[in-house]
Amino acid sequence: MILCTRFIPNHTPCGQTRREFLWQAGGGFAGLGLIDLLTKDNAFAGELAARPQHFAAKTKHVVFLFMNGGPSHVDTFDPKPVLTKFNGKKYAGKQTVGSNGRPIGYLTQTTFQFHKHGQGGLPISSVYPHLSRHADELCVIRSMHSDTAAHASACIQMNTGSVLIGKPAMGSWLSSGLGTENENLPSFVVMTDPRGGPIG
Repeated sequence: MILCTRFIPNHTPCGQTRREFLWQAGGGFAGLGLIDLLTKDNAFAGELAARPQHFAAKTKHVVFLFMNGGPSHVDTFDPKPVLTKFNGKKYAGKQTVGSNGRPIGYLTQTTFQFHKHGQGGLPISSVYPHLSRHADELCVIRSMHSDTAAHASACIQMNTGSVLIGKPAMGSWLSSGLGTENENLPSFVVMTDPRGGPIG
């Protein structure tokens, strides 16, 4: 850390010129680079090195892309034929997720056709006509739910298990439990928005 304690009557915020700042900072940056070079041999033996697993893995790699927004589950992989019967009507059941006192909107059916694909008969809508050829390579999870009707909080809960920001994300837990095979790359990446949560 560079402390600007010298008084120089000029218009710089901390009383230093850019040249003085870079000259002082250069020693610190060089030291950081030297530390990295000296510890390079032992860097991969740290706590993020790949670990043996309790059970033999069936999957070698997972790419989890959480893209906030996009088509609804009832328009893509989760057909709800009963929605046709209740289309345009208010939800009459018990409200199990919080909506901050706001009324829940009307039920809406999908406008897309569903067909079963692959050996497992995975329902895929006409939104993805080409993806249906790879139905047997997909893993569709329909058991997830959130504790809130607020989209932003539900997105945070999807990634961290909590509706509150600041909790470890799924990638943190996977890196902690399994380690990583990448010495020079991060084990996972989260791109955040200025408010602190996942982009969205």
